[in-house]
Formats: sequence, structure tokens, C-alpha cells
Amino acid sequence: MSTTVHRHPHVYDANVRSPAIDGAPPVAPNLVRAPEVQKIHANFLETLVFKGLSSPLALVLVVIQGRYLHTSGRGSFVLVVLSVTLLTRLLGQLGYAVTNRMQRRGVDLRKLVQAAFAIGVVLGIAGTVAIVAWGATTGGVGVTVAVVAALALVPNVVWQSVCGILLGLGRVRLWNVIQTLPPVLTLLGVLVFVVGLDQGVLGAVLAWTLAHAVTAAFALVATRKIWVPLPLRDLLELFNRRLAELALTMGAVQVVNLLSYRIELIVLQRSRGISEVGVYSIAVQTAEVLWLIGGALTAAVTPIAVADDEHQAAGVISRAAVKALAYTAVVAVGVGIAAPYIFGPLLGDAFSGASTPLRLLLPGIVLYAPVTTLVVYLSVRRGRPRLSLAVSVIGLVVTLVASLVLIPRYGASGAGAASPVGYAVGAGLAWLFFVRLAGNPDIPQTTGKPGQTAEARL
Repeated sequence: MSTTVHRHPHVYDANVRSPAIDGAPPVAPNLVRAPEVQKIHANFLETLVFKGLSSPLALVLVVIQGRYLHTSGRGSFVLVVLSVTLLTRLLGQLGYAVTNRMQRRGVDLRKLVQAAFAIGVVLGIAGTVAIVAWGATTGGVGVTVAVVAALALVPNVVWQSVCGILLGLGRVRLWNVIQTLPPVLTLLGVLVFVVGLDQGVLGAVLAWTLAHAVTAAFALVATRKIWVPLPLRDLLELFNRRLAELALTMGAVQVVNLLSYRIELIVLQRSRGISEVGVYSIAVQTAEVLWLIGGALTAAVTPIAVADDEHQAAGVISRAAVKALAYTAVVAVGVGIAAPYIFGPLLGDAFSGASTPLRLLLPGIVLYAPVTTLVVYLSVRRGRPRLSLAVSVIGLVVTLVASLVLIPRYGASGAGAASPVGYAVGAGLAWLFFVRLAGNPDIPQTTGKPGQTAEARL
């Protein structure tokens, strides 16, 4: 039997509207909104609890890698994982593309999910080959490490696609469980392969790959009711071009975002060497932990933002974005004060220089904290991923220019100063697009032509 998605009765429909009803205010708006506000708060707190469990484990993983892989080994691990992560960001937005399509009437959820998996597997295999080829020609990585890392690509795409679908369905708890598994399992694997068996970088990458494979298997089993049976013989026939185009545009946003976050690592590696990358990567990973606050808020509001009417969705997103900015700023102050006392004692003197880049990164981290929430509105709610892509591309270009100017002279500190410039520009543009669309709710979505049925759009 197929699973058909029925929209929430308050979902905004650009084609079917009732002026008499739309023009009348609710009898008791506070009472109408109270359950949704409570749901947002509950989802936010639950997500913070899960992140509060997984984030310390991720930091412990960083400490172990710093101690056992040293600066050069840590740099190699970061580069090879980055290669997989780039392609995962490109392909892993399939779930959010499904969520965008779920807003249409009469959509067959099972077929949508199966199409997403078909796209992910087909493109993921091609990406796996590309990663191996890249590793074979990159110093400090090599074919063996690249092959092991590349095997994580398809599992990554699968479980991240599932997570995007779960948010659309409002299943935040299962989303949290799946999101928590990779760092937990990676840490366990590192303890076995790196600490116990002394396998160095290869062991660390193997632990990371196995963690994502197990996570993907769990995600598939937990959501089997919405995709089983999957007709493997007809895999290529399931490939949906329109869904792929939407997902790849959303994915391009994530890839450019990641490049924007990491472009200074590439410039730093070429200018100062792999050891300097290892030191700076510690500062970056520590700073980006602060984005968990905005990420938790985004996860909490996404189910409501895609189900509410247009005016309410914009209000939910704007309030969440402002809270992300404020909460992240408060935590950033504490991290900035504690920075000089963190890295040396935990990781050794070789990493003590990470405190200055970290402090320089923090203002940009704070300014960019709301962008994840705003992108949900631009890309998922309104189906305008090209606006999100513009935010990312401009931020990337600004960061690259600043990096080329500052890194050759100041090294890791120059990288830490370059990133906030790009973050500030990108955040400002995201707010500009959001205000424009939220102020003009009748601007059509770009996911389909007016009057098309859901089946025609697919």
C-alpha cells in the first residue's frame, strides 16, 4: 500500500484560498498558538539534551585524535573526512527535498522516499569513485585511506536523507537518536582501532566509516514503514529528475557553506603546511559546537514551519533566528574567556596556539548562528534554494579573499580573522532575503508552476 501525505488543515495553499476566512483574525490567537509554542520548546529542549550528550563525546574524540594522531595525522584525517563530507552535503539534502514536496496535496510519500534513495545510491556510487581518485593524488591521504573513507559516502547520504524526512514528519525524537549515533559510534571505534590497536589515521577513518554505516542501517530499519518495499530491480526507474534537481540545488547550498567554513583550511595548508591545519582545525571544531544551539532551534521549528500557514511560519522562523543569535552570543562569551585554559592542558603544548584563532572566530560564529534557521524558510518552506545558494556563494568568495590576504602573513590567526568576515556578509544577505519573502507571501514558490498537481510537479 502507498503512503499518502495529507497536509495539516492550516497549511498555506497558493492555489486554494478563502478570502473571508483568511481576512478574519482567530478568536483566541494565543490559545491557538499555545500547543505549537509548547511543541517548539519541548523539541528544542529535547534536542539540546541529545546534543548535550553527544557534543562532549565529540570533544573527547578530538582530544584522543590530538593525542594519538598528533598534528599531521589530525590534519590528514580532517582532509579525507572533508572530501566525503563535501559530497554528503551535496547529496544529503534529498530528505529536505522530500519535505518540500510533502507540502503538496495527494503526494505519495513512499514513492518520494524511494525516489530519494534511488538518487542517493546512484549519485553516491559516482561520488565514491571520485573520492578514491582524489585521495590517490593528494599528499598525506593515499589510496587506502581514501577507499575506507569513500565507503562512508552512501551510508552518510542515506541516514541524512532519512533525517530530513523525519523533520518533515515531525518525528524529532527519532531524528535526535539518529543524529547522536555517529559521534558515539565513532568514539567507540577510535578507542578500539586507534587507542587499542594503534592503527593511526587509517584506524580513525575506519572507525568513522563504520559508525556511519551502522547509523544508516539503524535509520533504514527505524523508518521501514515509509519506504518498504524498495524495488531494487527498478532502481534506475525510480530516479526522479525534478526531485534530484531540487535536492542538488539544496545540496549545493550545503557544499558551498562547508567550503566557506573550510576554505581557509585549504589556503592554510598550502601556505603553512598540514601541522598548522591540525592546530587550526581544533579551534574551528570547538567554535562550531556553538552552532548546536541554532541547530536545535531549527530542528524544533522545522515541522511547524512547513505545516503552518505562511504568516505563522514566517513568525516562527524569525523568532527562532533571533533566539539563536542571542543564545549563541551568551555561550560565546564564556567560551572566549575559557579559551586560553582549554587546549594546552587537554591536547598538549602543540595545540595551545588554537586559543587565539578560536577567539577570532567567535564573533562570526555568533552572527552566522541564525542562518541555518533562515535557510529552512528560504529553501524548504518557500522552495527557493537558489537564494540560499547566493548567501553561501557570496560568503565563500568573501572568506576566500580575506584568507588569501591574511593567512600568508598571520597563519592560523589570519584564518580565524578571515572567516568572520564571510560569516557576517552571508548572514546579512540571508536576513535580507528572509525579510523580502516574509513581507511578500504571495511570491510564488519555484518548485512547480501554478495550477500543477503534485503528481505533475514530481
